[in-house]
Amino acid sequence: MPDAELRARIVSGAATAFGEGDFHTVGPDEVAVHAGVTVDDVRRSFPSWELLVVAVVDRWTKTGRDALRGVAEQEGAVAYLRARLDRGQQHPAIVRLRVALLSAVSSPGHAASGWFRQQYTMLFEDVTLALVRDVVAGREPRGTSPRHAAEQLVALFEGLQLQAMLRDDADLLEGWDRAVARMRAGWAAVAVV
Repeated sequence: MPDAELRARIVSGAATAFGEGDFHTVGPDEVAVHAGVTVDDVRRSFPSWELLVVAVVDRWTKTGRDALRGVAEQEGAVAYLRARLDRGQQHPAIVRLRVALLSAVSSPGHAASGWFRQQYTMLFEDVTLALVRDVVAGREPRGTSPRHAAEQLVALFEGLQLQAMLRDDADLLEGWDRAVARMRAGWAAVAVV
């Protein structure tokens, strides 16, 4: 099997293993079983476990970003992030994996630190650009600062995902809708001043 095909198969197997298990319980053995390869194949293809984890999150992120790009363009930043929250509810193990890694990769010495920072920056820039379009299209009030609004929306996006993982009574999408309505009222009030 060519290296690229083997790596793709392993990433697929790892995504399935993380989807069925938990980040802290999945290792090369579980990945190998789900990928239909040997543990040696996994270790040879991904000598660093962190690189395999990054490959799984990268695949999931790219798939979601591509699938939801039209939502950002046609319905705006708020709808885009809401759709991402909804997608995350359908794949909670991947959201848990991502949140579990955020703490580790915040350390500049972590092997995946640069990649995660780049992904986070890309999300922030995507939301900022969508908000610029929203203001121009009249979906958000004139005078809204896209950069400041993006800070608020991304913080809400991340915070609500964490709450949904830790609170049994959290309603992720309802909480999103309620908080966004309050934010928009604030953006409109600032725009009027």
